[in-house]
Amino acid sequence: MNKKEVKAEIEQLLTLQAMTRSYAELSSERMKKVRSSVVSARDFIISLDVVFQEVRKAYRRQILVLSKKKKGGKVTFLAHNGKTVAVLLSANTGLYGGIVKRTFDLFAKEVADGKSEAAIVGRLGRSLFLQNWPDRAYSFFEFPDHGFTRRDLAALIAHLVAYEEIHIYYGKFASIVNQTPEMFNIKAETPVSDLEFKEKVYTKYLFEPTIEQILAFFETEMFTSTFEQTVNESQLAKFASRMIAMDVAYENIGKKLTTTKIMALRVAHDILGRKQLNLISSMTKWRKF
Repeated sequence: MNKKEVKAEIEQLLTLQAMTRSYAELSSERMKKVRSSVVSARDFIISLDVVFQEVRKAYRRQILVLSKKKKGGKVTFLAHNGKTVAVLLSANTGLYGGIVKRTFDLFAKEVADGKSEAAIVGRLGRSLFLQNWPDRAYSFFEFPDHGFTRRDLAALIAHLVAYEEIHIYYGKFASIVNQTPEMFNIKAETPVSDLEFKEKVYTKYLFEPTIEQILAFFETEMFTSTFEQTVNESQLAKFASRMIAMDVAYENIGKKLTTTKIMALRVAHDILGRKQLNLISSMTKWRKF
C-alpha cells in the first residue's frame, strides 16, 4: 500500500469506529427505556390477571354453564379459525448481532413442514423467509424497530386474534451479554379443567352489560397486553445484542487501526529511506562530476 491508500484506510477506520460507538451508546439508551417499559407492563399484566381471576371465580357457576355450551368445554368468547400461526418478530435493519438470525432459525423449524401458517414482522425476517421459501404464502407486517404504540399493533393483533393457537418467536433478554431465541405460546381458549374454583366466594359483583361481554373484554385485553409485552421483550433483546455487537466491532476496529497506523509509519519510513538513498546517489554523482 502507498501513503495515500494507508491514509484513506485510517480515515475510513476512524469513521467506522465513531459510528460503532454512536450505535452502541444509542442502543444502550434505548435498552434502558425499553427495559423500564417491560417492567411496568409486567406489573400491569399481573394486576390484570388478578382481576380476571376474580371475575372468573365470582361467576364460576355461570362460567361452567357457559362452558358446557362451548365445543370441547372451553371458555372463550372470541371467534377463532381453528388454525395455528407461527409469528416471527425480527427487525427492519441489521447490526443486531446474531439474535435475529438465531430467532429465525428457531422459527424455521416450525414452519418448515407447512402445518403452521407464517406471519412475519420486520423486513429482515421477510428477507430470510424468502431465501428459504420464495414461493410460500405468508403474512407480513411493517413495524418500527424502536418505539411503538397500540395503533402500530392494531393490524397485527387483528390478524392474530382469529387463530386458535399463536406461537411467537422472539429474542428474549436474559442479560446484557446473553440474549436467547424463545417461543411463547398463546392459546385462544382456556380449558375449564385449568380453572380453579375451590375456595368460597364471599364478594359478589355486578357487571354490565353481561358476563359474556365482560369476559370477552378481558380475553382481548389479556391477549393484547401479553403480545405487547412480548414485543417489548424482543426489542429489549435486540438493543442489548446490538450494543454488544457494536462494542466488539469498536474493539476490532481499534486493533485494525493500530495495525494500519504501524503500516503508515513503515510506509513513511520507506519513503524517507528512498529519499535519503536518492539524495546520497545524487551527491555521489555530483562529486564524480
